[in-house]
Amino acid sequence: MSSRARLALKVVVWLVGLAPLAALAYWFWTDDLTANPIEFVTRTLGDWALRLLLASLAMTPLRLLFNLSWPLTLRRLLGLFAFAYVVLHFSVWIVLDHFFDWRTMGEDIAKRPWITVGVAALALLTPLAKKIQGSNPENTNTG
Repeated sequence: MSSRARLALKVVVWLVGLAPLAALAYWFWTDDLTANPIEFVTRTLGDWALRLLLASLAMTPLRLLFNLSWPLTLRRLLGLFAFAYVVLHFSVWIVLDHFFDWRTMGEDIAKRPWITVGVAALALLTPLAKKIQGSNPENTNTG
């Protein structure tokens, strides 16, 4: 695949990665964030974090099954977008949903299994994102 085609793929990933944020900004601007805006924003960010994470994880099997090299060039970018959405999702939960009430956040983590999984996932993704962010962008086999 030519470098132009790879650049075009990356531009598409950037557009897809930023589209949900643009949609949320538009819905905020038009006051169309549903009756429960905090839940809507939290759920939207979480859904897109999961979609992008799964897309980044699918790049290696695509390469192995179809002997393609281009999926690896997208894996890093998709992974960083997924991490960004996870951080935004977690930030909305901390700031807007609980307003830094650490006691109720701790109760939520212990009481609701999906929040426990989410906090654990953030803890596991943070060192990966740091490694990806610090890796050489030319070497796509690391990270």
